[in-house]
Amino acid sequence: MTNDPIKTAVVTGGASGIGQECARQLREDGWRVAVWDRAGNGDDPAVDVADYASVAAAARRLDGVDLLVNAAGIAGGREPVAEKDPAEWAQVLAVNLTGTFHCAHALYPHLKARRGVVVNIASVAGITMMKGRAHYAVSKAGVATLTRSLANEWAADGIRVLAVAPGYVKTQMIERSIEAGELDEGKLAAMHPLNRLASPQEIAAAMIALAKPPFLFMTGSVVLIDGGLTLGK
Repeated sequence: MTNDPIKTAVVTGGASGIGQECARQLREDGWRVAVWDRAGNGDDPAVDVADYASVAAAARRLDGVDLLVNAAGIAGGREPVAEKDPAEWAQVLAVNLTGTFHCAHALYPHLKARRGVVVNIASVAGITMMKGRAHYAVSKAGVATLTRSLANEWAADGIRVLAVAPGYVKTQMIERSIEAGELDEGKLAAMHPLNRLASPQEIAAAMIALAKPPFLFMTGSVVLIDGGLTLGK
């Protein structure tokens, strides 16, 4: 990380959910934030992380990057593997896993120049089994492995790479599924020994904290923030 008074962050998936909260908290802390999201906004053009040309074009518009937060992700449906639409399988991996690679790859020169930090979002789904979630689980297990691979390769460049693995987080996407009757909030909460869902604010705060002191000796770690879900009950 540089000693510049204003640091620059790129946050993918920053139009909603955890990414939106990361962008908000970083701006409150004085960062300059570029939001990369398919939705776009008044300040930032639309960026599709699954499309490398889109990512590379956005990267060329930046002068420097101190922090990359890879928060873009989609969940897909909840069918068993035998009933899964191959196109949906490919799209979930394209956004969640390949999109994370695209952004890290395109921003590598910026991150190397600033001795920056990458923080990715993995998931407990990549650690514990959830029926009907194979596509999502594979993508997030891949993010965890990619995190360790990049941390190993880029340590010599002074770039730290980390990930968080949340349990269920009460994002707008989860709230819509609860309202539609597709998910039961009580049952989701009961999966966690702390008996609740995480808030986007909690996960975002943890991700941003990993980019700053006193965590400067951490790299390659995938930090569980799961309310004890992986402990079992």
